[in-house]
Amino acid sequence: MTAPVPRRADDFVHPALFYRGTAEYLKATVPFIREGLAVGEPVALAVPGPNLRLILTELGTDAERVRLLDMTRAGRNTGRIIPNVLCAFADAHPSRRVRIIAEHLWSGRSAQEYPACAQHEALVNIALAGRPVSLLCPYDANRVGAATLAEAEASHLRLIDSSGERASTGFAPELLVAEDTRSWSSAVGPRFTFDATKAALAAQFACDHATRLGLGGDHAELKLIVGELVARSPVPGAATGTLRLWAERGYLVCDVRYAGGGTDPLTNRSLAEPRRGEGRGLLLIHHLSDLVQQRTGPQGTTIRVYLRFPSADEGPSNGPGAPPGALPGAPSAAPARPRPAPPSGPTPLPWQTYEALRAAERFGRYLPPEATADASRLTTASSDARPVEPVLEALTAVEALARVVDRWRARLVRLARARGAPWTDIGQSLGVSKQAAHERYGRAHSRPTSDPGRPGHSPPPGQDA
Repeated sequence: MTAPVPRRADDFVHPALFYRGTAEYLKATVPFIREGLAVGEPVALAVPGPNLRLILTELGTDAERVRLLDMTRAGRNTGRIIPNVLCAFADAHPSRRVRIIAEHLWSGRSAQEYPACAQHEALVNIALAGRPVSLLCPYDANRVGAATLAEAEASHLRLIDSSGERASTGFAPELLVAEDTRSWSSAVGPRFTFDATKAALAAQFACDHATRLGLGGDHAELKLIVGELVARSPVPGAATGTLRLWAERGYLVCDVRYAGGGTDPLTNRSLAEPRRGEGRGLLLIHHLSDLVQQRTGPQGTTIRVYLRFPSADEGPSNGPGAPPGALPGAPSAAPARPRPAPPSGPTPLPWQTYEALRAAERFGRYLPPEATADASRLTTASSDARPVEPVLEALTAVEALARVVDRWRARLVRLARARGAPWTDIGQSLGVSKQAAHERYGRAHSRPTSDPGRPGHSPPPGQDA
């Protein structure tokens, strides 16, 4: 396996890497990074967490000169990858060629998300055309099927595998640019007809039905998404539209249809200038949602926004040596052991229990090795020389777990009070005084205060005060 050689200084080089197993993965990616560093090119590595750790182990101290991103976070919604990963890194080095490894498929990807991934790779050729970028896109040939590899050939001019580099005989990205609607279902659910003056009513309609469908919380993100789609239509000339919501395969689906069309293939991969108003709506929506799809046809333009329900199975982000996942077209394998269903019956805290377990699992996945070392060895100088991304990932996961524990603690206190426990005993169980326990949990549910033991961590409005 060899890294691609740029033809001219301003060439955009975009090969696909078809690898099988850890050895082939590292044999191609590590030299690609080191060759860039050797000639002074800025290098970014945006791959799933387990693969990120594999490469970091091989790079050693060279990792200090590489921009590190866990693609399961940075590219969870594929609509974020072009503006926030690829273009952002290239824009940060406007006078130099840059190298990027971007792996957007992993076993945690759902079949629902795959069409957007295929289209993303085709749009990359438009977004970065003529820019001095060398972009290597790995595909695990053991995990994906022939159809996925064929689509990779359609979106990449060059291919790299164990036999070397060759030209793609099926290069035709224009066939993938039109949004792939294979996974689209028929719109169902109640309908709300809107114009730009009804943004607040549309948001309330969406929140009411989201609650009915089982999405908890204050729905702040859903309100912002619907507000942007209704008040600032991304479709030129579309003054009215319809809004529907329903539940589908672990997602809340928000379907907005406009009586108009657009021609810019990058509309759904916004590259908006932050200081300008136009184009920012879809950029914000991509940041808030898990998936965005767009379809334009004779009847108009439809934008679908997907938000995962809290109980949706996220699936681990396995590395190259892991068993095949459920990517479309993947070779058949023994079915994975299903996760246990939340317990049924009178237990008062089933959803908090499983949310806590998922948060704890995320923390364990991102816990950096140095976190287990003796604290006296982690001096400021040595810590600054190490990659910071795994530490930030662990911090995010810990914060998510802390919020779950805060809500969990509040419900248990209410349950204890309902069964007659005095504040003295509750305070003793919490390790605080009777007065502190009452100050934190004895107030009206509608006006929660911060936990004296965890400043600033009051439950979200409407949840477990």
